[in-house]
Amino acid sequence: MISGGNPVAGSNPSGTGSSINYIGNHAYGYSGVIAVDNVEKSLLQFSTGSLYIVAKVQFNTGGSGNKDFLYKIKVNSEVVQEYIYTGSPADRARADNYIPILLPPNSNVVMSAQNVENTDAVDQIVSIVGRVYI
Repeated sequence: MISGGNPVAGSNPSGTGSSINYIGNHAYGYSGVIAVDNVEKSLLQFSTGSLYIVAKVQFNTGGSGNKDFLYKIKVNSEVVQEYIYTGSPADRARADNYIPILLPPNSNVVMSAQNVENTDAVDQIVSIVGRVYI
């Protein structure tokens, strides 16, 4: 009934990668650390299939400094969430710094980041944790 995503056993038990993972009625994704410069870069990209997902998304930085980053969530190529984060890395990593989102069935989802301050590459991370509904 639930399909797709990274395997949750074997060589990739943590599920790090660019797609969504499912365990029962739970969905999660973790991009891992990805260096992002002044060109928009996809951190997670997946399809919801026939399911919809109620989730929380969190963007973080693995780098230092106060670089301004543009974060986007696109559903079927339409931007549904976009903001420029100008706070410190410590502020960005706060546990309550998340975006609640509903992802509809049969949707292609892309979560991306871009350094809008300069051309420096800074490590970025995105994670999504949620429940799956049919």
